[in-house]
Amino acid sequence: MKDVWTGSLTPRMEKIFGKHPTQKPVYLLERILLASTREKDVVLDPFCRSSTTGVACKHLKRNYIGIDNNLEYIKLSKERIENE
Repeated sequence: MKDVWTGSLTPRMEKIFGKHPTQKPVYLLERILLASTREKDVVLDPFCRSSTTGVACKHLKRNYIGIDNNLEYIKLSKERIENE
């Protein structure tokens, strides 16, 4: 694996339920999770914001715990994950 990854920016369709200014593309989090976890592992994201990690976990059959102190982002996260 290379130490520099290239890829596209976050597509608009990933921001359909709302957006966060530093939202990452799902493919990037999937790549990280595939390199560091196994199916059914628990992934903790203590600053989840828009929960791109949660979406990637759902795709890859990982369990997910997301934490945030902003109710707006919690609602966004919940909607994104439920609609995957």
